[in-house]
Amino acid sequence: MSAEQQTAPANNANATNDGAQKKHMSKVAVAIIAMVVVAIIVVAGVFGFRAYSDAQYNNAVAACAAASENVRNATNDYNNLVNGDASEAAALTKKDVKDASTLDALNKELSVELPVYEGCVADDTAGFKSATDKLNKQADWYKAHTTSLKKAVDAVNASKK
Repeated sequence: MSAEQQTAPANNANATNDGAQKKHMSKVAVAIIAMVVVAIIVVAGVFGFRAYSDAQYNNAVAACAAASENVRNATNDYNNLVNGDASEAAALTKKDVKDASTLDALNKELSVELPVYEGCVADDTAGFKSATDKLNKQADWYKAHTTSLKKAVDAVNASKK
């Protein structure tokens, strides 16, 4: 046998071992890459969920603040009417009006129980959403009662002698 023939099988054996190592290393590399990709997806998911939750929280806080402002405006409108025109109309007596029932209706409107302002006090998104719902109902109450009080005041004024 010549020297080339003797070295050829040795080189083939090394080539086979190198191929096996390359295959083995590529399986390990694929596993490592897969683990890294999974870790990146998990981290991205966690950060994505936190960003979504923060956005929901911030939106709930902003909506609550807007609802609170609406209640404040509606309350101011109601109080201005109560302390202004309604107060003047309520000062009239049955002798001052043609229809005394208009004074009774006005006094009934003035004696309603006002809603208790709760504000935007909460610790989480659900709490702010709940507070927003309550505030929206309060704003609606004030708007409705401002309208009905205005009608009662108008009725008394129309009934003046």
